[in-house]
Amino acid sequence: MGFFGKKTENYDEYTEEDKDFGNDGYGYEDDTMANDFEADPQPVPAEPEAFAPAAPALKIVNPKEYKDAIEIANLLINGNTILLNIESIAKDQAIRLLDYLNGAVHVAGGIMTKVSKTTIVIAPKNVDVSSIEAMVSGD
Repeated sequence: MGFFGKKTENYDEYTEEDKDFGNDGYGYEDDTMANDFEADPQPVPAEPEAFAPAAPALKIVNPKEYKDAIEIANLLINGNTILLNIESIAKDQAIRLLDYLNGAVHVAGGIMTKVSKTTIVIAPKNVDVSSIEAMVSGD
């Protein structure tokens, strides 16, 4: 018979040899060892500061082409506020880039604000961008 044919193995019922595995079948001689897993977990040590993620910051980005959109979206997802200068990118590429970033901002729950003809501020949620807007626009 093939691979999925009738089983030839016969599983016997519980025997005297099985008593070595305890009442629950997991090898515990008594319930005290089985209950050890229910004890309060040990506190997890804090990670070393060398591996701590960088604090969110204001990043100034000058994209050259559409494929830079992924890196810019990752900056946003990591909590950074982005000052995006699109003057050095072709118009058709800039439109695609801004469409992509608009979707990323929507998913992240952030905000995207135009502060000049070629400058856009992109911020994650809970970030006040009014001071950045004022600084860029010269008010």
